[in-house]
Amino acid sequence: MGQDFRLSLDHTIRFVHDLDRARNLTDISKNILRHLASIGAESVIATPMPKVGASCRQQLSSVLFQEIPSEWASTYARRNYAFKDPIIHRMMSLATPFFWDEIEGERYRDPEGDKIMGEAKEFGLNQGFSTSLVTLEGQTVGFSVAGRHFTGSSDMRGVLTLIASYAIGRAIALQQGSFHENREIRLSAREREALQWAAEGKNDWEIGEVMNISEHGAEKHLRSVRAKLGVINRTQAVAEAIRRGLIA
Repeated sequence: MGQDFRLSLDHTIRFVHDLDRARNLTDISKNILRHLASIGAESVIATPMPKVGASCRQQLSSVLFQEIPSEWASTYARRNYAFKDPIIHRMMSLATPFFWDEIEGERYRDPEGDKIMGEAKEFGLNQGFSTSLVTLEGQTVGFSVAGRHFTGSSDMRGVLTLIASYAIGRAIALQQGSFHENREIRLSAREREALQWAAEGKNDWEIGEVMNISEHGAEKHLRSVRAKLGVINRTQAVAEAIRRGLIA
């Protein structure tokens, strides 16, 4: 990959190590905003996806971590926006990361959703990035980061998803009073190589090509890595491997 991506990955490695020192949920929010300040991040939130029948206040009470304008949080709850928010709708319908400007067409077809996004801008939430991730317990958690002049580019999609994945995992561990095990993880040389390429943003086919194996062989190596690390997807595997110093 290019130098820009390499720099982004190096930055993410520093973020993971900093987050390991977080001792509460506020530390997590502040670390995210500090590390993403250069691209205009001013607000961040991670929360389980809304459940049918739950009130917006119940939804907000289950937030993992957040650093958003308090007046907006109050307005959002009072007007029960969680079930009308186009960002939430997108995260619940498609499990792919996205920048907010990518769903402008969808917003305009829904006047109420567009109204919510317009109000959000009054509180500095002009542009942002969102993704949803499934935890080991099977719970879907949405993550959003935003700001007045948020300038994250499509090249950063993978890095931002990685940051979201590790931050959510760390928050859940802090909530439950549990921390990563210190048991030794042994990866084979080929597993480590496949994981390193995955961290660089390559898909299974590309990994197979550079390792001179089949796409299925690359997927098999990464499946074994996920099992050894106790994670459920590639992003979480990369984040956990970085934390443990298995890749750099």
